[in-house]
Amino acid sequence: MKRYLFGISLFIIASLVACGGAQKQQKPSKTECEMCGEADGFAAIFDNDTALARDRAIDDAMNKLVKMKLGTTIEGRAVVEDFALVESIVEARSTGMVRNWKVIKEGSQEGAYTVRIYGEVYPQAVNDTIEATLKNYGRPKFMILIHETFDGQQNEPGFTVTELTMMEIMQNAGFEFVDAATVQQLIKKDRAKMMRAMQGQVGGAVQELLLDDVGAECIIVGDVKTTDQSAVLKQYSANMKSKQAIVNLKAIDVYTGSILASTSTNMPGAHIDDATASKIAIQRALTKILGSVDEDTGKFKSGTFMNQITKKFLLAATHRMVTLNIAGLDYNDLTKFRDILQNRIRGIQKVYVRGQAGKQSRIDVEFAGKTTDLADELVGKSESIGFKIEIKETYPNKIMLIAQKL
Repeated sequence: MKRYLFGISLFIIASLVACGGAQKQQKPSKTECEMCGEADGFAAIFDNDTALARDRAIDDAMNKLVKMKLGTTIEGRAVVEDFALVESIVEARSTGMVRNWKVIKEGSQEGAYTVRIYGEVYPQAVNDTIEATLKNYGRPKFMILIHETFDGQQNEPGFTVTELTMMEIMQNAGFEFVDAATVQQLIKKDRAKMMRAMQGQVGGAVQELLLDDVGAECIIVGDVKTTDQSAVLKQYSANMKSKQAIVNLKAIDVYTGSILASTSTNMPGAHIDDATASKIAIQRALTKILGSVDEDTGKFKSGTFMNQITKKFLLAATHRMVTLNIAGLDYNDLTKFRDILQNRIRGIQKVYVRGQAGKQSRIDVEFAGKTTDLADELVGKSESIGFKIEIKETYPNKIMLIAQKL
């Protein structure tokens, strides 16, 4: 009897341990619970291209999963806010933002493809993607044109202290510029157009000059004045000079002519030399609005003016008008080509037909990205969409191409 009861006891204990062990194995880790989840994606099917629709549906589901999981924390919500700026450019599948993912449900019905995915959101990949996208699409090439006045003495745009200081500061953040020598040459060569640019009148011939000739995508214009306030320091030092810099700047998107950001500030500067005191005042004012290198991290920390330019330019870049000058398509083929652009070329939101004469036509497309990205998409997908495409020339907002229906 004792042996019998002992055996039953062992059986019960073993069962309880087994049950407890099974429960522990089934319980997912805390990290997995926090960043894993499911999301549904949707995409329309065009020209019976189910494979393309499936890819787009998966991208849609991944984007939703990223925002859903990151939006649960304060820090994550800040990331999602930036992600909203870049999601029309970012392709989730190629960036690794969602890992260990799988499709758990999919199907097509009534001209649409739907999927449900399960995966783990990788926050660092999201941050890296946002940083890369901001760098690639939110970093326009700048031209700086500043009217500068030192104690009543005017310095024309092209090679002012303010312009050189701005370039030095902004280069720390990786911004690219039209060099000062080129700006001076343009002012001598096309003074009337450049004067209009300095006044913020960007359009028509001015736009062509800036974009096509030097590739300037954003111009910063404004005026900077320094005034003498040395009288304030006389009671402390007879030799010290005090200057006050008043800075007014405006950034303009050359593609559209719209104002991206504007700012105004003033800062003092002191030195025994008048010119040096003015330079110090200007540098302090510009550092305040443009940003500076963080001493602790060694990284550039943008000021509010630069942050506003970057975000506004990126938003504009996701809906940029690119002109396609097309040779080789008659009216019927152009109609087919237009529908393909709208529905099969990633990044195109809208298509506008501007005119046609024989086999010469012009189309404007609203595109998320750079002109070179669009050219690459067209060439890369030419055979799959049934057209032979040859890119002849590319410009910041224009593509010249030859198209032929296969």
